[in-house]
Amino acid sequence: MDELNVELLVLWFLTGGAAAIMLLRLILKQYRRQPVSLGDYFTIGAIVSILLRGAVIHVAMVWGTNSFTPADRQTTTFTPAVIYQHEVGAKLTIVNRAFYAVYTWLQKCVIMCVLQHLLNGILFERVLKFYWATLGVTFLVVFIVTFTECHPFKLYYQVVPDPGTCAKGIIQLEVFSAFNIATDLMLIVLPLPQLIRMKRPLMDRLRLVGLFLVGLTIVAVTFTRLLLNVVLFHRSGQSHNVANVEIICAAFVANAPTIYGLLKMKGRKRGRAGAQYLPDSYIVSKSARGLGGNLSRSHDLGSDGFQSGDPVQSSVWVGKSRYGNESDEERMIELEDARPPNIHVTTTVSVT
Repeated sequence: MDELNVELLVLWFLTGGAAAIMLLRLILKQYRRQPVSLGDYFTIGAIVSILLRGAVIHVAMVWGTNSFTPADRQTTTFTPAVIYQHEVGAKLTIVNRAFYAVYTWLQKCVIMCVLQHLLNGILFERVLKFYWATLGVTFLVVFIVTFTECHPFKLYYQVVPDPGTCAKGIIQLEVFSAFNIATDLMLIVLPLPQLIRMKRPLMDRLRLVGLFLVGLTIVAVTFTRLLLNVVLFHRSGQSHNVANVEIICAAFVANAPTIYGLLKMKGRKRGRAGAQYLPDSYIVSKSARGLGGNLSRSHDLGSDGFQSGDPVQSSVWVGKSRYGNESDEERMIELEDARPPNIHVTTTVSVT
């Protein structure tokens, strides 16, 4: 098998793996009868963008682009057919960079949805707004640089004469990598203090912290790709392969908390359409019969807004999310927290 076929195999294997992780999230949501959330829409957008990215970069890799070494330019016969194929490949390369940026930032938005539920409260409101604004601004900068590095624009896809280095997107890769690393570190750091302070067994805390610290792998992969660019001074096949690894890592990091929460949800499905699966930490009392019953919950809903010693009561309807449009697994980290022993939560469930 030649080098091109190996690279194509790696491309679709890792792209397919990333799509499978995201589809697993969506399938589990449906299986658990969870309402569609904003994070799910971001995930669907990420699936579409990464599959389109795979299609366009496949053609670009087969037909080639306008990126030639001086030695290759000396030995290549630029017939009209060769020029046409390389021009198309170069144009698709620009589209690939755009789709790749869209995919990467959509995955960051998926993580932000989890953090927004985890850190829900007045204390974090401004911080979360700042994070959303930062993601928006950094994405716009990366997207603009993607299409403005070459002047005039035709240099992006010009084959002969040599268009120079701008068509290789060196500046775009450096800007993309810098903002990608910075925003990833922001998303990793933000929830750690809250997770560390949780009054849970050590292994539970380590498991939850690990779900976010695994994002450091994306930082390492992005830095490796940037280093390859600096050393080789062009986008090589190795750089494409590293980008494919980054794709599947981003899918895992963004969706692992949600998949983890959904897999931990155990219970029985209610008899009517739209009913929810109740997490296994809910215990229904033996007196629950017929149309009503009492249900007590042993774990915490989070400390925001509660005073020590205050009783908390709430009412919910089976078949409707406790948090309105917010799904259970998006609250899973918040639900894992533990209130001090003198705070009790009692939930009354009316079954209709």
